Amino acid sequence: MISEAFLVYFIAILVLSVTMLLISHLLNPKTKMRSDSLPFESGIIPYGDTNLRWGVNYFLVAILFVIFDIEAVFLYIWAIVVLDAGWQGFIASSVFIGILLIALVYEWRMGVLQWGKKIN
Repeated sequence: MISEAFLVYFIAILVLSVTMLLISHLLNPKTKMRSDSLPFESGIIPYGDTNLRWGVNYFLVAILFVIFDIEAVFLYIWAIVVLDAGWQGFIASSVFIGILLIALVYEWRMGVLQWGKKIN
């Protein structure tokens, strides 16, 4: 049932992914470099651990930005071909905007857009 082209593509993706992970693991420096303790370009001396934990709200807002940015791209393309698309294109874009509006209202009601409040 699976075509040969899809199987070759899937195997190529697996080989490429494993190769990239293996090369990055082999080339990763395991020792701390002397330049890690030097001041930054601004003159600030680094201290402590740089592995900071980011709140989940930061990533949720970033994902929302990407989703609605893609919506803007689709609507821009639709605006270019609005006369050629006719009523069928208008209805399709209206359904698309409606689904995204429902998602936005749901996210708003869940409190995703509120920075000071924790999400359940």
